[in-house]
Amino acid sequence: MSVHRRSTLVIFAMLALVVLGCSEIGIPIETPTLPSGIRGTVVLGPTCPGGQEPGDNPPVACLTPYAASLVVTDSESAVVARLASGADGKFQVDLPPGEYVVTPASGADTYPIAQPVSVTVSSGYADVEINYDTGIR
Repeated sequence: MSVHRRSTLVIFAMLALVVLGCSEIGIPIETPTLPSGIRGTVVLGPTCPGGQEPGDNPPVACLTPYAASLVVTDSESAVVARLASGADGKFQVDLPPGEYVVTPASGADTYPIAQPVSVTVSSGYADVEINYDTGIR
């Protein structure tokens, strides 16, 4: 075994003993956690009437990004975040792993309207799409 490899093993062994010793006497050793949460896009649609003729080419995309207010609640219905999507419809909120519901805010008018979306954050970011209905048919 080379001298370099032997000294690397000695250093590793000493580090392991320090970590074990600290945990034995009650000193917590924090492990880094990866960021996690919910990110997504809010869209509004349809934004054009639905009566397209069969064979129209290409079909018209009738969705557009939407700036909206959102409320995030945890599995016990406690509010954990209030946020807004940007003009591009995108949003992100950092949260620990768990079960959440993203509830879109609705105004005094009937439309646009969106339904709450259940989200499970396990590790990293869970991606969601919030769909606001315009009522156009």
